[in-house]
Amino acid sequence: MINEETKAIIDKFLESKIYPRIIDKDNLLGVIVYGSATTGYFDKTIRGVKFIDGTKIEYFIKPIEKFLSESVAFTNSNCPSHIALNQNASILYGQEDFLKNILNADNQFYNQNHKKPNINFEQKIVQIENRIASLDNIYNRNGKEFDMVYYNILEMIRTTHSAHTGEADIPFNKAYRIYTEEKYYDKYVGKNASNPKPDQKFIDLYKNCVEKIEDKKTMLNNIHQLYDYEKSHYSINPKDYEITL
Repeated sequence: MINEETKAIIDKFLESKIYPRIIDKDNLLGVIVYGSATTGYFDKTIRGVKFIDGTKIEYFIKPIEKFLSESVAFTNSNCPSHIALNQNASILYGQEDFLKNILNADNQFYNQNHKKPNINFEQKIVQIENRIASLDNIYNRNGKEFDMVYYNILEMIRTTHSAHTGEADIPFNKAYRIYTEEKYYDKYVGKNASNPKPDQKFIDLYKNCVEKIEDKKTMLNNIHQLYDYEKSHYSINPKDYEITL
């Protein structure tokens, strides 16, 4: 069924463009409307999963306007995931030149407009300092929540570093591979996306935090080293500070 809003638009179209051309309106049998307007999906995004012959397929169906508006939102948040999808896309059907131009324009828009987020980084460092102190306390009392707090702090340090240096916003579950595998970095962040990688020292210290987890003492030492390195990039002393909120 066509919703009332769509019906009103169609009625205006008929009144202005169709009915004036019909000489004998009494013999008009009717009007048939085809296409997405009749399905109710013409202005919506559909997301789904199907298994075909044992293979999982995830799909999105969206109008071009939605695709472009999402590209703006991704760019504003410095998230390059759509750029990676674009550069690895295979165009199966449709107007190939038109679609290529859309994807290229999306890439160009991202590279020209993405920027560092507006974050109070001194406040972030103070927050991490407090979490580190909590982790020290948990270690000293052999708290069972050590691992949970440890990985939470590790992600806080990584995202703070990423935002401060203007790197791409990437999912935490892909960070290790993106940092350590060049081909995976190019595939996910995008060869054409103008985002810097973390400096090698940060990557090495981050790798230690992920890889060297034989015992909690080693983990605690590694995350302190990573935090101390990140903290060295800021003028604030989180043990003696005053910040404006």
